[in-house]
Amino acid sequence: MDEAIVDMVVARVMAQLEGETLDTSPRRVVMLLSGAASGFYAAREGIRRLSASKHELKVLMTPGAQHVLTEDLVRQEGAKTILPYDPWLDVPELIKECDLLLVPCLTMNLAGRLALGLMDSPATTLFLGVLLAGKPVVAIRNGADPADKRGEVMGSRPDGSPVLWSLLQEYLARLAAFGAEMVDKQDFLMRMERHLVTSRHATEAPAAVPQPVAPVAARRARAGTPTSKFVTANELLGLAPGSSISLAPGQALTAQARDAVERLHLKLVAASQ
Repeated sequence: MDEAIVDMVVARVMAQLEGETLDTSPRRVVMLLSGAASGFYAAREGIRRLSASKHELKVLMTPGAQHVLTEDLVRQEGAKTILPYDPWLDVPELIKECDLLLVPCLTMNLAGRLALGLMDSPATTLFLGVLLAGKPVVAIRNGADPADKRGEVMGSRPDGSPVLWSLLQEYLARLAAFGAEMVDKQDFLMRMERHLVTSRHATEAPAAVPQPVAPVAARRARAGTPTSKFVTANELLGLAPGSSISLAPGQALTAQARDAVERLHLKLVAASQ
């Protein structure tokens, strides 16, 4: 069976199991493409699916995306409306019209500017403006994560510059805290399908069951990441609200991590000796 059909069927079943209201009416989707190579396949497949559907698709390409993906390739995949990337683009009107923003090729550079709240380009204004309007944003995190492909290309190591490594991951955590869905590239198309079949107003996640104590150092060890003096928000945002966490002796929370503890109502408990 075609992968797109499978994703659509699974998205509907999952939505029904989670008690969400199904709404399959046509959506106005904007895809923001920047220059990350990671997410390239997901971007192309997303354009193909949306172009063949009843949904309306508009594509905005940064100069980096125009170099990596090229406008010709995007049109070959079926995109009919590619917006001009210039200062005169009416981004506020685009935000009003948008039901769903997709960002499959997020770069480190764009992630950093977004995390600082900068609205200094059509891309940053669109991304942050859609969030401020309370509308869904789904972005692939891999191209902006130093622990993923982009970091590998540059030879990045957690111990190369631990503070910078943590900062880059903090940027991604901050975007998640802003309300963006930061997903791995293999989950992107499914998340897109979920938003295309569920109610536009069904944005609240079901209450999560508090989890047992999660030692941060132990989770890092399982992930193959060296224990650091600081715990970042990125490591906490995946926990269920109300969870308990323990820190290793000598560990401390970054400022953003403390914010995450407060937002998620996490409980800090003494580490077992």
